[in-house]
Amino acid sequence: MTYYPYLRGRMYDLLALKELCESDQLGPNIIPIIEPVRDSKDLQKTVQTFLDHGQSFSVVANPQVSVYGLNDTKLYPLADMSNVNNFLPSAILAADFSTEYLKSDQETLLIAKNYQLLKAYQDTELLKKVTHVLIPEEARLHEIVGSKAVSLTDPLTFVRHVENYNDLPDEYFQPASWYRQLDNYNGFGDYSMVGSVYFDKGMPSRAIALHIIYVTSDGTLRIHHFVSDSNETMRGQKEKFFEALNKLDDWSTTNLNGINNTSALQELLSYTINGKFPGLGMIKKLSLMHHFQLMKKLFEFRNNNMHS
Repeated sequence: MTYYPYLRGRMYDLLALKELCESDQLGPNIIPIIEPVRDSKDLQKTVQTFLDHGQSFSVVANPQVSVYGLNDTKLYPLADMSNVNNFLPSAILAADFSTEYLKSDQETLLIAKNYQLLKAYQDTELLKKVTHVLIPEEARLHEIVGSKAVSLTDPLTFVRHVENYNDLPDEYFQPASWYRQLDNYNGFGDYSMVGSVYFDKGMPSRAIALHIIYVTSDGTLRIHHFVSDSNETMRGQKEKFFEALNKLDDWSTTNLNGINNTSALQELLSYTINGKFPGLGMIKKLSLMHHFQLMKKLFEFRNNNMHS
């Protein structure tokens, strides 16, 4: 069973991946897919860390969001990965798609969310040769790619204003695919708590929310949203953070024990003691790290149970 978290290469997403890789907290069942958005040192360093540690990963050859794909000359070029075993070339089936992106003896990934485009490639050499095709859970797409299908879902309810999470404090996150794959899919992917909607700039928000993914006793993944209270104006980011964090702190004592208690969660909760506001980027990084640390534990639990 393989999990393919799909992340845009924003700075704090990359820092989360880099730190997890350095401390061996991703493992063989988690293969991150990065769709680059900036030509940045963070991207270059994260890729190099994956290569140095032998961690399997993928970088999308034709990113469809932001500016990374617009300029062929890079200030921070990525290493040549054409013969690297733990690198999986990937590309999005879009207007600028070229079969050259996936001409490789490596394991390859095609991200195909558009039915019309996928249908045009139905009987081609590309679909015969590509290893995995990431698709939304739609029967007509699944029919075209068969057993190569990997489900790519966005389990988050998109809200336009952060304070709207008050109406939806806790929600189902995704099928428990970490335990057994359903409906003949060969792996699963998602956009974690970041969501599939891409904004080039973070929008200023009157509220601050912390998003924590956790597993219930029946193996289901859920996500809980902790929202600040003083949301009348933009002022007071630090106060808002602690309002949300104190709610998480209270809730975690009874709901985030055992397998849900990760080192990233502990680091986030430690701000209740030292009273510092770490900034929104750091909060996002730790929440993301918590999710992947939890997934690694779940895979280890599953693998141990299967072998016992």
